[in-house]
Amino acid sequence: MAENMTSNLTTDITSPRKAVFFYGWWIVVGSIVGLSLGYSVISMSFGTFIKAFETSFGWTRGQISFGPTIIGITAIFFFPYVGRLVDKYGVRKILIPSTLLFGFTIASMSMLTASIWHLYAMCILIPLLGAGTAPLTYSRILVSWFNQKRGLALGIGLAGVGLGTTMVPLLASYFMEHYSWREAYLAIGLLIVVVALPIAKFVFKDKPSDLGLLPDGLDQASSEQQTSFSKPNPLLVGYTTKEALKQKTFWLMFTSFLITGLCTSTVLVHLIPMMTDRGMTIKEAIGTFAYLGMSIVGGRLIAGYLMDKFFAPYVVIAFMFGPVIGLALFAMGATGFEAAICTALIGIAIGAEFDVMAYFTSRYFGQRSFGEIYGYSYSGFKLGASIGPLIMGLTYDAIGRYTEVLWAMSGIMIICCICILAMGKYPELPQRDKN
Repeated sequence: MAENMTSNLTTDITSPRKAVFFYGWWIVVGSIVGLSLGYSVISMSFGTFIKAFETSFGWTRGQISFGPTIIGITAIFFFPYVGRLVDKYGVRKILIPSTLLFGFTIASMSMLTASIWHLYAMCILIPLLGAGTAPLTYSRILVSWFNQKRGLALGIGLAGVGLGTTMVPLLASYFMEHYSWREAYLAIGLLIVVVALPIAKFVFKDKPSDLGLLPDGLDQASSEQQTSFSKPNPLLVGYTTKEALKQKTFWLMFTSFLITGLCTSTVLVHLIPMMTDRGMTIKEAIGTFAYLGMSIVGGRLIAGYLMDKFFAPYVVIAFMFGPVIGLALFAMGATGFEAAICTALIGIAIGAEFDVMAYFTSRYFGQRSFGEIYGYSYSGFKLGASIGPLIMGLTYDAIGRYTEVLWAMSGIMIICCICILAMGKYPELPQRDKN
């Protein structure tokens, strides 16, 4: 009997165990909630406050639009470093302090003064302190917990961005209608601290082995899986950052993300003021924006599922044609229901985009330097996202309309599809020891 007890104890300690309910799905749920109140949602919801800033401070639309540009530029330089920290120290050690600091930063937006430089300073702090709450960290932990169902897990977990993009503007609208935009920022900041922070601290575990588990909840690894998970450690499979940056595939991926950020961010930031310019009320415009969030969720779920079933670049190209059509219809003056359809077409592509960043990074370059490589990829997206709103704002200030820019963005999205198609097949990833 003692021998059997010893044998069982040894098995529990040395062998991955199978849980009745795979804990990885709690990681997915936590990602949904955390991302719904994370950096990406808050930055995408910036346009909700443009009209309020115009009224309160007399700033021009071009001046205000430089705020997202500053956010993007800061992210470009800082996110690869954050990715490196995540690779080195794990997700939780970065996510917990970042969530706390980010919540207080957003709450402090309620104290903005009439100086445009105060807004710009806050736009530096938002990505600087909130980078750890971006899809980068959540993607890293989801990739660690899932392999066979990686696309689906990423699609469900990253859907939090779409959920937040729907809910946060509605929350902000409620507070702006009943109180002011200052109370709106205060409420959002406190919500981040009260809801997202406990999840980051108590729910997340960096990898399955922390709980004696294998990715995907497997109890026994097949010979192929043994190769993937155990011989060697999956965290040691793949290219280094330096190796990745020398590959044509990386720069094709980078360019596609840059173009997507450039073309879709124009609508993210300027949709609400554009719709109110065309005669819609602020409430109606925010209702249209809500279609963006819902379509982001749909795009994430569908893209994540399909990338597990089919060759991912082919799936992505199909999604990226949505903005080609949506931007063109906006250029033709879409409002009301047509505007909702356009927003949904663009949102589906945005939804797929964040899944794609993580999925492409893991499949083409591996997990060895996932965080840092993802950080560079995300910087490409943010580079485009920082330029697009500024171009839109300056164009509006100069000629009083968005038409020409929208047509140009529609055409440029075709180049994005070409870049994705040119990436080619998944490579056989190099395997190394710790040295």
